[in-house]
Amino acid sequence: MFVDFFLIFIVKSFQQILRILPENIQQATGVFFGRIAFLLIKKRRKVAISNIKRAFPSLDNAEVMAIAKRCFEKLGINFIESILMPYLPKEEYKERFTLEGRTYADDALKMNKGIMALLFHYGNWEIMGVASFVLQREIIALARPLKRHKYINNFLNKLRHSTGLTIIANENTGRDVIRYLKENRIVAVLGDQREKRSRGVYVEFFGEKVPTSKGIVTICMKTGTPIIPAYPVREGFLRYKIICCEPLEMERKGNINELIHKNTRKINAFLESIIVKNPDEWFWVHRRWGRM
Repeated sequence: MFVDFFLIFIVKSFQQILRILPENIQQATGVFFGRIAFLLIKKRRKVAISNIKRAFPSLDNAEVMAIAKRCFEKLGINFIESILMPYLPKEEYKERFTLEGRTYADDALKMNKGIMALLFHYGNWEIMGVASFVLQREIIALARPLKRHKYINNFLNKLRHSTGLTIIANENTGRDVIRYLKENRIVAVLGDQREKRSRGVYVEFFGEKVPTSKGIVTICMKTGTPIIPAYPVREGFLRYKIICCEPLEMERKGNINELIHKNTRKINAFLESIIVKNPDEWFWVHRRWGRM
């Protein structure tokens, strides 16, 4: 508990210093933090390098290292942006954040089956809640809680709430999610987290099968809810274009296990397509493939 309070105090104090600095200094601070993390957090640097090599085996070591370093730098920027979000005036949202593909969301809501917004650890996923201000609709986001750090978890959720999200703990929430979708609400869930082997389905991701959550497609196959992938494109410091994509087509006829595999593979394939465009924007420090 003491450690949690101390860390929160440090971050809050840092927020007050950052908010009075020019924007270019704020961004440079994020890059600096990312570079320091790249040098000091050897374990995560090793994971990132290993992951990039698995996804892009044709790259040489210099190219892999460059992607890993830029990834850390952008994670540093993400951190700075996220802790500054509560102080960003709402009247600036229109000039800083745009939404492309809104018609996909509007058309989906007309079906009256809700929307499963499929997000990823891509770009600065923590600011995706700003879409709620553009859509003028509440977005309910599932987030895995930090069980051993209750106060830090609450602090993070307050930051997420400042972007426009309503946060619920992602723990046995299937029934709640179905209820929200029946109420024609938007539920956002991260689709690239490593699932427990006993609960997931093994689906190809960059040529290797990895345990992937089957909850997203299972719920949407059952309810008929459209799955709409969305991701942010970085256009500057605290400036993003949020891309809303065409709903992923869910197959519903055939063997249930085969359908779950096929439909889940579509999620991984979509993620591959955006990672290839901008490899340094993804969260390579996560053990998506497990241990070597």
